[in-house]
Amino acid sequence: MPPVPESPKKRKKWPWITGAVVTVLLIIAIADGGKTDDPGRAAISGSTLTSPPIVTTSDPAVAASVSSAAEAARESVSRSFAESASRSSEVERKSSEAAIAQRKADEEEASKARKITYSVTTTGSGISSVTYLKPGFNISQETNVRGKKWSTTIESDESALGINMNAQNAGGGTITCRISRGDGTTIAENSSSGAYAVVSCG
Repeated sequence: MPPVPESPKKRKKWPWITGAVVTVLLIIAIADGGKTDDPGRAAISGSTLTSPPIVTTSDPAVAASVSSAAEAARESVSRSFAESASRSSEVERKSSEAAIAQRKADEEEASKARKITYSVTTTGSGISSVTYLKPGFNISQETNVRGKKWSTTIESDESALGINMNAQNAGGGTITCRISRGDGTTIAENSSSGAYAVVSCG
C-alpha cells in the first residue's frame, strides 16, 4: 500500500497580524508626536532651551563622571555671569568717572569765566587814577598808583553787564586799559595818548 502523502502544514498567521498591529501603532504614535496642537507642547518644542538628558546608571564611575560634568557646566555658567557683571560694572565706573571729570572741568571753566581782571599800562611817567565797577554796579577808585602797571581781579556774575573802567595818565605818553576774563578772553581794550589822557574800557 503506497504511503499517504502528508498534508502541507499551514503557516501560522498570528505573527504577521501582530507585526501589522505594531506597525500601525508606531505610525500613529509618530504622527501624534509630530503634532503641535497642544500649546504647551508647541511652546516647549519651539523653545531654544534644552534640558540635559537624565542619565540613570548603577555604575558609580559613570555617575561620578556625569555629576562632575554637570558641576563643571554650572561653574562655567556662574563664571560667565560673574565676568559679564564685572565688565558691566567696570564700564559704569569708567563712565561715572568720565562724567565727574567733565563736570569738574566745566565748573573750572565757569569759575574762570566769572573772574574779571582790570589792567592798565602806560608809557608815560605813571598812572594818575583808575576807576572801575564791581558787581552790583559798585564803583571803586584808586589814585596815585605807583608804577606804570596796575591790575586787579574780581569775581563777577555771569554777565558782562556792569563791567567798566577808566584810567588817567599822570603825565604824557600812551595809557592802555584792558578788561579780560580768567579764561583769557578779552572783553574790552583801548588806548589813549597825550598829557593826562583818559582811557575807557567797557
